Amino acid sequence: MSFSFLARVVFVLQLALAVYGNPTRTTRLPSLYLCSDSTASNYDPQTTVIQGFGYYLHDYLSIPVHNLARAGRSTRSFQNQGLWAQLLAMVVPGDFVVIEMGHNDNGTPGTGGDVGKDRAVLPGVGEETIVVQNTTGGTGSETVYTFGHYLRGMIKDVRKRGGIPVLSGMVPTMAWTNGTLQTSWPFTEWARQTAESERTGFIDHTEYSVEMFQGLGETKSLTMFPEDHTHTNAAGATVNTESFVTGIKCGRSLQTGGLSMFINHKGRTIKWKC
Repeated sequence: MSFSFLARVVFVLQLALAVYGNPTRTTRLPSLYLCSDSTASNYDPQTTVIQGFGYYLHDYLSIPVHNLARAGRSTRSFQNQGLWAQLLAMVVPGDFVVIEMGHNDNGTPGTGGDVGKDRAVLPGVGEETIVVQNTTGGTGSETVYTFGHYLRGMIKDVRKRGGIPVLSGMVPTMAWTNGTLQTSWPFTEWARQTAESERTGFIDHTEYSVEMFQGLGETKSLTMFPEDHTHTNAAGATVNTESFVTGIKCGRSLQTGGLSMFINHKGRTIKWKC
């Protein structure tokens, strides 16, 4: 019996205690809270063809899914605008909190006329900082940190609530070159590095989304991005949902192992190699 197997058993037992507590009490399943951006957000099918992968996630899991993804947000602006505090207030011990960011974290904080100046973070996972004037968050002078710094703070916040933090790589944009979709994205690698350093779960959503769209080919994949190269329609969102579930199943961490316990029958029917 390997150490990794024993570690998984211990984690599952700890998760069961967190979720169920005293067996004489009424049991409750954990919930999954999703913190992300427009690529995961819920959209009204009656008003737009765009849909985020979080919209379908509940179809693949046997636990409640609370999709709190919000369009246009980054790790920085999600917190500055109070959305993170709202999410944390809902978390109880044993709940999973998945954080998938990156699309809106890119840019130069505090400069330029684009919307990104109040949401962009510094690149990397270090402790570099820059002081800027925030024009939309109502905070005035603001110290901006690296992507990894914001993620570490969010992990700490979730753990304080007794929750289980899991980081996830961002879904890819349709960056094709001669029929090959770009495979590596800096924000995914920084999320992976942070998950490793903080010893928490990581879902390689990027890898499996890239593989699935590559398998479909450039022409067919692009039909699933009707307005730009970032936002999917229902078919594209389904691909990103199934790649997310595959990332859970193929995850190597104790936290993703715990979350994989709650993949339902539909989720288990997804056939994709790890």
